[in-house]
Amino acid sequence: MKYLFPVCALFSVACTGIFDGQTPGDQSSNVPLTNNPATPGGGSGSSTTTNTPTTTTPAGAPFKVRNTEPELVPFDMRVRRIATAIGVSVDHAMFADMNKNSLKLGDYDYANGALPDGSWNANRIAAWLLALKPVCNSAEMKAKYPTLPESLPALVRAAWGHVPSPDDTTDFQNAIAASGATPTVNYESTCMAVFAAAEFVYR
Repeated sequence: MKYLFPVCALFSVACTGIFDGQTPGDQSSNVPLTNNPATPGGGSGSSTTTNTPTTTTPAGAPFKVRNTEPELVPFDMRVRRIATAIGVSVDHAMFADMNKNSLKLGDYDYANGALPDGSWNANRIAAWLLALKPVCNSAEMKAKYPTLPESLPALVRAAWGHVPSPDDTTDFQNAIAASGATPTVNYESTCMAVFAAAEFVYR
């Protein structure tokens, strides 16, 4: 799944991972060819040494593999985007668990020596999913998006900023069909998958 890496975690077994590009090896250096200087000859006549011109092709830029990880959206921005998608304020009670565990979710507190942490590992994903449960089960969420995955296009548009692609929709449908879960579980899992997808947490 290109964007919905948490879906399999929510409907079956947790899975995550970032595939780093392979670091290229050292490039061989081009040693320019130089001609030995001519040694002047003795006598009254001058000796001229003719150097054979060498055509050198300008070296192009070495092939590089970009080996960077996606940048995690800051914690407060993630909360703000969820609030906007649901139509509530950022100080709503549904965000109590998120705010309580904000440092575990990548927030910062310079006064206490906690620096911003943009990593997105298995522990952080699990903590984020747990913090999403009150959000996905809130009355406001269910009022805005009564049924999921039926309301998926509207939710994705609000959360991701664009409608889901056919592949995105197929990913959700396949995961739900394979899970055999109840409508209640499907609703919560779909909501959590949208707000935990790479399209939402990365920038």
